[in-house]
Amino acid sequence: MISISNRTVILTSLALATLLFQCPPTFGQSSPDTTDAGSAQTSESRFEGYLFRDADGQPLPFQTDEAIEQYLANASLVSMTKIPVGVSDPRKLLLAGEGLRVNAVFKDIDDRQNKVRDNKKFYLHWRDWFGYDIAAYRLDRLLQLNRVPPVIQREIKNQKGSVQIWLKGVISDTKRRDEGYDPPNVGRYNQQKDIMHVFDNLVANRDSNLGNTLIDGNWRLWFIDCSRCFGTSPDLLSPEAITHCEGSLFEALKALEREDVEAQLSPYLTAAEIKALFVRRDKIVAHIEQLIAEWSEPVILFTTLPGHETAPWVKD
Repeated sequence: MISISNRTVILTSLALATLLFQCPPTFGQSSPDTTDAGSAQTSESRFEGYLFRDADGQPLPFQTDEAIEQYLANASLVSMTKIPVGVSDPRKLLLAGEGLRVNAVFKDIDDRQNKVRDNKKFYLHWRDWFGYDIAAYRLDRLLQLNRVPPVIQREIKNQKGSVQIWLKGVISDTKRRDEGYDPPNVGRYNQQKDIMHVFDNLVANRDSNLGNTLIDGNWRLWFIDCSRCFGTSPDLLSPEAITHCEGSLFEALKALEREDVEAQLSPYLTAAEIKALFVRRDKIVAHIEQLIAEWSEPVILFTTLPGHETAPWVKD
């Protein structure tokens, strides 16, 4: 837990940083148009320079969510190998189709338990399920965050599961820390962490850790492994972690409509889980509004700084 005095120090320091970087808040910004299927520039705009790549590391000729989802659903399975990390038994796929070979991650976990204590919190009903990965992806797109890689449901060897495109040229935040790679722009890195804290609380992420955050060559953060999210608890898991919020995300949260969420997420979330999601949304909005009332909008809301640095693990 963050004490009131510590939170005051954090907020005061970042208030000065806001003035220093001259980053006025942005409200209600929409993502760039993504209707031009197959346009690499579209993906560069949405993902700040990142391009989805094939198994050999070459940019895919298509970059839109729709095209990637279609490929993941229809490409043939070449091989499947176990990934030595992750508690949900993920496997790495090699897919082939349309003259391309593409890697992906397959998860078929569906672990249901009752009366479980997880991260010091008690759950009457607890579930680790691949469908939550898909729900998190669809919610991410409704909020226009674009930080969860495209993922679909598909059967692999007669087993239903999720298939998510493999991100090339990334490392986990755990490896970044262990290898001593300090962010060249700490302000931008922390802003992206602020976005993650809001999203984690919204989806009730019970497995948020450095290993589930990937960093690409432009120091952009991606969120993966959301199979231990959602559920029927209305509680925020770590509201004290929410000290700032991206302005456009704050507006997207307030504008989130139940009808849209039900249309996109109801195949993977029950009515009770969707109800709990909106209770958590309301609590997050109220929490941020309280911070704004105490510290002002320019201190609490921000526009994410652009990235200009190339990460040291990226090969020429």
